[in-house]
Amino acid sequence: MDVSNIINLGLLLVTAIGVFVAIYQAKEARAARNHAEAASNSAADHERAALAAAQKSAEEAGRSAAALEEANEIARQSLPRDPWNLIQHTKNKYEIRNDSAETLWGVALDEASRQGDVTPFSDVPVPQLHPGESIYFDYSKSFASPASTTIIVSWGFPDTTERQTWRRTLS
Repeated sequence: MDVSNIINLGLLLVTAIGVFVAIYQAKEARAARNHAEAASNSAADHERAALAAAQKSAEEAGRSAAALEEANEIARQSLPRDPWNLIQHTKNKYEIRNDSAETLWGVALDEASRQGDVTPFSDVPVPQLHPGESIYFDYSKSFASPASTTIIVSWGFPDTTERQTWRRTLS
């Protein structure tokens, strides 16, 4: 065997090792690529599932908020409604309007302190005060009057002797 054959045999052996390493690296690269694709697909599936869960959660939160608002509205409607509305027309002139849907009987207006600062414009008690009707009064403080006074409106219904009262403080 001469030297050129030995060199060629050595080069063949080195080339065979190079080919074997290249085939092994290609196989490893293909496995890594397949693993990366599977991980990417899995991540996309998880992303879609997370988006669907977030959308479902948002829909549920919206339904919950709507149900809560409906329950609040039902609760508001079930509260007893204040039958009176106090309206100040001028510095001293006031109106108390029957804002209920019922006729109120024997409506009386009084001043808690009995200072005489509240003067009704008509005779009180009023025998009947229909919905939307009003009692008007004047509130004029004197030098000796307290800083505020409380007015008391009382009324009843024809089928009972019980009296209802409503109070507001004027300053």
